Amino acid sequence: MNYYLFIPFSIILTMFIPIKLRAKISFNLLEMCGAVGIFLFGIKVTHQMIWIKSNKIITKKEKAINTKELDFQGKEILFIKILIKQLVNKTKLKKIELFYNLGIDDAFLSSMIAGYINFILVTFFTKIKNSKPTASLELNDTISYNRKIIQFVFNSFITISLFDIVYSLVRTVILTRKHTNQMLSNKLYQNNSN
Repeated sequence: MNYYLFIPFSIILTMFIPIKLRAKISFNLLEMCGAVGIFLFGIKVTHQMIWIKSNKIITKKEKAINTKELDFQGKEILFIKILIKQLVNKTKLKKIELFYNLGIDDAFLSSMIAGYINFILVTFFTKIKNSKPTASLELNDTISYNRKIIQFVFNSFITISLFDIVYSLVRTVILTRKHTNQMLSNKLYQNNSN
């Protein structure tokens, strides 16, 4: 028996075994700040604080001193959008938990708005359930009647294979370059026509 065959077998097996990921997003709409955390098999991969100021996103890693600014029209945001679009089709959604705390300093208005938010979220969850029937979906709301707060916390538990991640990253790099080259050629064409 040739033991060297175990090396490619283990590599192929590793590529297709599903990886358990957990993403946690918390955002306060009144202060326009929040946090994003990604966990792999329960181990923290990244945790970043986020602030939205005018048309920029400011990020800071948990223990870092420096911050990073991302423009909404920048290449990094385009890369993230394309990557998320590529990964959505390849992931297996296990569970979504959505928690929100709402208060507008008026009990009646807070209850009415929470009802509308629940209606929108249940409709969104129904759409997800139709495409991913084995997913577990959970919605928890808290109404603060005597203070102003609008805060959302989103937890998702997904599985994806390493092969799908690598394939999505390569495809995202190609599509981002194609899109930026197309934008540059459109700008050059507009400048030449003027």
